[in-house]
Amino acid sequence: MDALEEEEEDEQRVEEKLGGLAVSGDLQDVETKVPVKQDCVPKHSVDMSQLPSSYKTNSPKEKQLLRVVDNFLQQYIHLCPNRKPLFLHPVNECGVEKFVSTTVRPTLLPYMELYDWDGCASFVSDYLVMEPLECPITLPSSLYSPTTTLKHQRGNCFDFTVLLCSMLIGAGYDAYCVQGYATLETCTMDETQELCPLLRKPLETQVPKEEEKKKYRIKPLPDMQSKFELQQEVKKAAAIEASQKDKERDKKEVGNPKHEPLHGLRVHAWVLVLSGKREVAETFFINPFTGNRHNTTDKRFLGIESVWNHRNYWVNMQDCRHGCQDLIFDLGDAVRWEIMLSESNPLQLLPEEEEELFDSDTEREKRMSFDMPPSWVAPIRIPPREFETRYCQGKKVTLYNKAKLEKWAPYLNGNGLVQRLTICAGPDYTDVVEVREWFENREDILVRREVNKQTQLTTDYFSKGHSLCLKAHTYTSLEPKTGHTMEFYNEARVDGLQKRVETASEMTEYFMGRDDFLYLRHVDFGKQGDETQGIDMNSKPIVQIKECFHRNPEKPADEDVAECIFLITEENIHLTYHLKDKYITASKKLFHKLPQKASKEHKVFMTPETCTTYQVLTILKIRQTEEADIKLSVSIYNRERNEERRRQHEAMESTMKDELLGQKKQDLDYLAPFLIQNGCRDKLNKEQALCVRDDCLTDFKHHLTYKVNLIQARLEKAVEELQKRHLWFQENKNQLSTKEKDDYLFSCSESMFHINVIEQRLNREKQMAPQKYLALEDKLRMDPRLAEHLGYI
Repeated sequence: MDALEEEEEDEQRVEEKLGGLAVSGDLQDVETKVPVKQDCVPKHSVDMSQLPSSYKTNSPKEKQLLRVVDNFLQQYIHLCPNRKPLFLHPVNECGVEKFVSTTVRPTLLPYMELYDWDGCASFVSDYLVMEPLECPITLPSSLYSPTTTLKHQRGNCFDFTVLLCSMLIGAGYDAYCVQGYATLETCTMDETQELCPLLRKPLETQVPKEEEKKKYRIKPLPDMQSKFELQQEVKKAAAIEASQKDKERDKKEVGNPKHEPLHGLRVHAWVLVLSGKREVAETFFINPFTGNRHNTTDKRFLGIESVWNHRNYWVNMQDCRHGCQDLIFDLGDAVRWEIMLSESNPLQLLPEEEEELFDSDTEREKRMSFDMPPSWVAPIRIPPREFETRYCQGKKVTLYNKAKLEKWAPYLNGNGLVQRLTICAGPDYTDVVEVREWFENREDILVRREVNKQTQLTTDYFSKGHSLCLKAHTYTSLEPKTGHTMEFYNEARVDGLQKRVETASEMTEYFMGRDDFLYLRHVDFGKQGDETQGIDMNSKPIVQIKECFHRNPEKPADEDVAECIFLITEENIHLTYHLKDKYITASKKLFHKLPQKASKEHKVFMTPETCTTYQVLTILKIRQTEEADIKLSVSIYNRERNEERRRQHEAMESTMKDELLGQKKQDLDYLAPFLIQNGCRDKLNKEQALCVRDDCLTDFKHHLTYKVNLIQARLEKAVEELQKRHLWFQENKNQLSTKEKDDYLFSCSESMFHINVIEQRLNREKQMAPQKYLALEDKLRMDPRLAEHLGYI
């Protein structure tokens, strides 16, 4: 790629304006400040005595590689004299030059979260602290190993990128480090103009419905709509939306215009993930500072000089006049990407230029056939405690557009708080509108809390497993007299309660899945006074109870209650039945309470089955207790924090060792059953010895035969099931859906694997059976109780 004339002119003007500052490395951008506090310190000191020898010296193959790289650089400078320098062989933490591809160390770490790209990117952005480049428009003079970067938990964009790329390649992604240019906000990790990821609306995806199993299916009509036209419409809509966003952004910046003199010159490094591996459908970028995914057309990335992985190095030969949006990331295209180590397509030189740069064609052939040496970096390891702590000093704060996001390591806060999002009304982060908090490892199963600062309304969210089956609780205060809205996991409750809404004057309950078809209960309360019902002083008198029921198809409509109203003050019960077909009015009944004298003659005995209790006050008391004494749970597998579990494990290990020692001291007497069977107690004669030996060998032979027959029967059963499944598929393959066919192929593969294992086990048993029999026979001959009569000493 030729250097762009416009960029060259801009660079020359900037250099003339800044004088020698850019060369000396003292250039500082005083016009902008990073909103998140960062430690702008030089590269951290390294204790070289603890590093392996590969960090301090170069192997013969690495030295040869450096010569190849220098040769390639000479050609590059000769052909592209106006291009910016390439990031090829900076010094490492020991001051030794290392080729950047050998600094990438592919590693798969033993954590489930790091098996996907987003988990790796999130970890790197959280674990490391950003250090800006010493000069924003020049490449760094050094590149430390990922192990040193992890040890000190800090680094620049190149350190971030190499570590992230090493983890992604280890996880199976086709990932590359990128040297290029980006905007000021991207290079300085300024996200104050970005929307917080937690506030972005998720993309609506249509989940395909499962195909119904039908014997006969009608083939759907082909889609006659042009896919090209649809793509053009989508692109057009995206362009309109992008232009609108740019206009809105321009309007916002009219009042406070910012002049960026280094636009297009700021050096940055990020990660490129190509499509193909790990089911990646589309090529994308990852900004290592934030861990966010970006399209290759994103305007924050302004150009690319080169990319590399652990195997090779490519130079971009395409025009970056319009950023990266027009780039084609086909690294096999020798016209667009110049590869360093390859068997074909070297840099094309003119005949006279070749004579100047090369003594012979042999050197070029050596460069093109050279293999990349292994990485000089030690294996990347992250201890479990460090992985759990993650953030530097256990906390990380990020400022977004009108929002502040705080993150903590688990168990750092006594209340289990791990994340807090503060949403503000203005950019100064003072007028708080809403606060959202996330919790982990709480015994009360609280996972999230949202507080509306304008209405003072708090909503707690619980995961499954709460003692009260709570799902969500909305309140202004945990006091009983205030309003409460509670949602429950109705599947876990016997009464099927789904939701309860309570105010000072009424309460409404919603039910699901009840056998009596009750779905609504509404209670009206009176004023608290002398006639207060219940023992608790906080209880309120009930004026009316209304219950509503769904239709029970097993009952006649005029016998199926639809609504039941208890008028407590009037001492009446109103029943309304479901409406019969072709009727315009429903049946109703009215019950009056018996007079006091008559009620004495007909005593009513109350039992728990005939009473309905309301646990609102109980729930509030439990929630108050939980909030007053917050306890965190620790997994039984976490022996570092669970002291009791650690002591139990140590005691169990000690007991197992003692038992193993005892078993070694007391060998199993394999002749005891046969000695008892033949009535042999004291010293054996020859006849008894022969009988005991023959019985033992016969029993062992039967055992070996039974084992082989058992495995053989399992094999035959597995083969028979596979044949039945294959026969069923042949009969129904024309009626099966794609998913059913895939399931069949998967099951066949599993069955074949199972059959193969059984066959191997059967063959092994057949081969080992004679050897086991002979070994037992020799052992019996050497037994002191039998050897005397069998002729062996």
